[in-house]
Amino acid sequence: MRVKRALVAIVGVAQGAIGVLAVIFAYMLYHNFFNVQGLVSMSEENVPIYMLLLFVFGFISIISGLFLIHERLEL
Repeated sequence: MRVKRALVAIVGVAQGAIGVLAVIFAYMLYHNFFNVQGLVSMSEENVPIYMLLLFVFGFISIISGLFLIHERLEL
């Protein structure tokens, strides 16, 4: 049971961190910090599509990570 609690906590935190990084990258993509659009060879008309995908993935990942952490607290 201890192994399961530890594994759930580790996966939850990692998943939440990946979600936060995806949202931060979407923000950097929109404002073109450090010439991110040029680094990934992206045209201006595709930026909203990538931002939408990154925000959706990020928020779903954050919510899922929070649910996993909540489940760990209930165990």
